[in-house]
Amino acid sequence: MKRLSGIDASFLYMEGPTLHMHTIKVAVVRPAPGVDYSIERVKADLRERLHLLPPFRRRIVDVPFGFHHPVWIEDATFDLDRHVRQATIPAPGGTPEMDAVISGIASVPLDRRYPLWELWILEGLADGR
Repeated sequence: MKRLSGIDASFLYMEGPTLHMHTIKVAVVRPAPGVDYSIERVKADLRERLHLLPPFRRRIVDVPFGFHHPVWIEDATFDLDRHVRQATIPAPGGTPEMDAVISGIASVPLDRRYPLWELWILEGLADGR
């Protein structure tokens, strides 16, 4: 168990139904020939390394009656499949379509019952990226 710092807790306190305090990072990659970038491969690589990434397995727990900042605890029911997801960019697969998919993902708050992260793999860009 590890208590959130004041600054980290403040992000949780500021979050509301129309103001999400999570951040989004986007990387567009061009797969090298013969390299497997499938969601199954990404999950397998993450599974191998999860023991090195304790924050990926921690979830938030509120302190009773709000007497102090919430704490991080190890999620005993951690399920990687819940955090690594896939979506397809609709045709024609350009930047506007990709942006619309990302916007939809960003518009959903992270569920505090689980570790606060998601990794989305988007497929369907017109140029194969």
